[in-house]
Amino acid sequence: MVTVQNVDIDKAMAWIDEHWKGKKACPICENTKWLVGDAAGEVRAMPENARLVSGSKYPLVLVTCQVCGYTLLFNAIVIGLVESEV
Repeated sequence: MVTVQNVDIDKAMAWIDEHWKGKKACPICENTKWLVGDAAGEVRAMPENARLVSGSKYPLVLVTCQVCGYTLLFNAIVIGLVESEV
């Protein structure tokens, strides 16, 4: 069974609103309506010459344009939604 890290959407939106300067327009369709994903995702660093993805993990919050689907990734540790293991 996989445990999913839920995202505090209100906290994420508050952080984005505080840090995103200027018009919050999508660079593809210029829409300004965004959706914060309700679960954190991750990207893993792939070691050189590795066949399997392993190594450091980077927890991410996905913010997606509601019109075209363009997606921004924000580090969930920086936003304060996930605690660092270090």
